[in-house]
Amino acid sequence: MRHKEFDPGVALERAMTMFWERGYEGTSIQDLVEGMGIGRRSLYDTFGDKHELFMRSINRYADIQSERLNAVADTARTGRDAVRDLLSVVLRPEAHMRGCLLVNVATELAARDSEAAQRVDRYMDISREIMLAMVRRGQQDGSIGAPQRPEVLASMLLNAWLGLRVAVRSGADRKRLRKDIDEIMTVLDR
Repeated sequence: MRHKEFDPGVALERAMTMFWERGYEGTSIQDLVEGMGIGRRSLYDTFGDKHELFMRSINRYADIQSERLNAVADTARTGRDAVRDLLSVVLRPEAHMRGCLLVNVATELAARDSEAAQRVDRYMDISREIMLAMVRRGQQDGSIGAPQRPEVLASMLLNAWLGLRVAVRSGADRKRLRKDIDEIMTVLDR
């Protein structure tokens, strides 16, 4: 058996970035071979076909994002701060025109690819649970005064957050996004 002459983890990260920047349809096998720095045969032997590599890329991205969301939640002083910090992720310099890979998949492919749709749904469920925990925490620590059920607030906030991520992808002005976040946060008041 031949020893792999590349790091599969690094190659997967490179593929994920290409899919994130170009989309599934806009990324060819040749693009992947060149961008991942591996041979065509190695790509197929290690990752399967383009679709399987795409699914692995989505899984990797979802894992990274879930870790980041949990880190945001864990480092915030209050539940309200956690919500603001999560919404404000879209203002970071690295949140440029690529937007969110999973939001991109949802808009590009999920309607006609059930496997992609399942992955997007799984990530949205995880994100909803993290947001729900933030809202519950805020209602318990008194930083969120809104009387609505935490599930209602979490759903509203999740959809607002997704909308912000779409706005980033479309090149929205950061000042406008900051103002939008301030306005969204008012929903958490009494």
